[in-house]
Amino acid sequence: MPEQQPPRTILAVDDHELVRMGLRQVIVQRFADRFEVAEAAGLEQALQFLQQRAADVLLLLLDLNLGDTRGLTGLQLLRQLYPRLPVVVVSGTNDPRVREEALAQGAMGYFCKTGDTADLSGLLDTVEKAATPTPARAPGAAPPPASPHDTLARSTRLRPGIRLTSRQIQVLELILGGLDNQSIARETGLALGSVKNCVSTIFLDFNVRSRAELIRLFS
Repeated sequence: MPEQQPPRTILAVDDHELVRMGLRQVIVQRFADRFEVAEAAGLEQALQFLQQRAADVLLLLLDLNLGDTRGLTGLQLLRQLYPRLPVVVVSGTNDPRVREEALAQGAMGYFCKTGDTADLSGLLDTVEKAATPTPARAPGAAPPPASPHDTLARSTRLRPGIRLTSRQIQVLELILGGLDNQSIARETGLALGSVKNCVSTIFLDFNVRSRAELIRLFS
């Protein structure tokens, strides 16, 4: 039986043809022919493509304001139908609140299509990250970080009735991974003040006063 090939298609979903062409161009310039870039002019067209070729798609680049959807509705539907498909938002909306909510809804990244060098570099680095396979764990090595589902399940066992948001689960995982507030802010794209507020809420939820106490709960 032939070995299944890893996905290598990047699906760019935007209702502006010039934007789709631009995304294709920068990806080809950076990665040559490593990836196939497919295009969809709207959410419905993207869903039709995924019905046929979801297994081929490595990453989906999603605009938030399409002809057939607005705001985070498209992201929410994609996450519901294809929870394992990495989705990166590429939007003209440069609003920190929208960015934080998109990340909380499960977007792998959020970048503005304004031509900013930092956003472009971050987008291309995210493509590279999505394409990099997770290395096999060596015997005796520490286990990989828990998935959000595992973290939530363990949280519920530790503190019955606890309710964590997607953002709190993400921050909790990073705390358990040993990251400080500054590193969490860089990793998530959140403002430092937002990270501090989230960490304080997590401490209150688990009735701990320090990172060390929190980590001991999960050890």
